[in-house]
Amino acid sequence: MRLERISDNKIKFSISVEELEQKGLFEQEQWKDSVMWHDLFEDMLDEVQGKFGIEAQMEISVEIESFDEEEICMILTLELDDEDYSDFEGSMELVQPIIENDLLFHFIDFEVIIDVLNRLRHTSKFEDRPLEVSLYNYESKYYLLFENIPRSQHLLLKTIILEYGALSNQTAYMIKEYGHPIVLKQAMEKVTKYFT
Repeated sequence: MRLERISDNKIKFSISVEELEQKGLFEQEQWKDSVMWHDLFEDMLDEVQGKFGIEAQMEISVEIESFDEEEICMILTLELDDEDYSDFEGSMELVQPIIENDLLFHFIDFEVIIDVLNRLRHTSKFEDRPLEVSLYNYESKYYLLFENIPRSQHLLLKTIILEYGALSNQTAYMIKEYGHPIVLKQAMEKVTKYFT
């Protein structure tokens, strides 16, 4: 079970299918057993308390972000009052909230990164205002992090990039913290300059 704090009151849990199987949640009809899920959420809240020092004595909402053959990712949102927030805020020094105008894509091959950045560089919509793009490597994949992208350009950007790669399940924080930076902020300019 991996925890990642993605904002002041949201925590992302990544739990492998193997862990869920060990807890018996996929045996026959056990996944329908609310007691087993309750135990899982108790374990998750214990992890929150252990890692962030927060006692979850408040309203909590759970959202399943993704579910594939390897893992399930859930977002826990804690409804904090002002007093709880001051406790939670103390451990926020290392974590920055995700900015909604950031987009993160992953790719298997570096050659594809070259192709997509060259295509974006020659797309008229992006010629006037250079895109702020960072290139990272993490767990044998390449990641392009587009930062401070106007919402009006998200659809065009996704349409082009999804021909080459995929939206990432990782968060920008995770990649910045644990990924290996190759080029920060100017990946489009530097990659297209040296690899055309």
